[in-house]
Amino acid sequence: MSSPLKRIKTYLDHKGIKISAFEKSVGLSNGSFGGQLKKNRTIGIDKLENILMTYPDLNAHWVITGKGNMLIGEHEETQKVAQQHYERTIDSLNRVIAAQQKTIAALEKLLMDCQIV
Repeated sequence: MSSPLKRIKTYLDHKGIKISAFEKSVGLSNGSFGGQLKKNRTIGIDKLENILMTYPDLNAHWVITGKGNMLIGEHEETQKVAQQHYERTIDSLNRVIAAQQKTIAALEKLLMDCQIV
């Protein structure tokens, strides 16, 4: 089972951030994160909060539970693509409805013309 520290390391690898630069950016002492990671230790909530404030694209839910997307933007991008797909589908269906309404109107006119004769 992966720990929050290992998930943070996965994030750092994904972003190409070196552990030493990461430690400096979040105010950890030199070697502390790497040491905790090697010894499979836990991370304090105060340190985790600072990490999440420093790296706002890191999904806190994913760090803690391992569920969901690693990056917050990934979920939003997926939603954006899905929304665009739904909008295209709705536009297509509206065009089909408009064409069917024209067909109905033409058939009704033809029926009216036939009844008059």
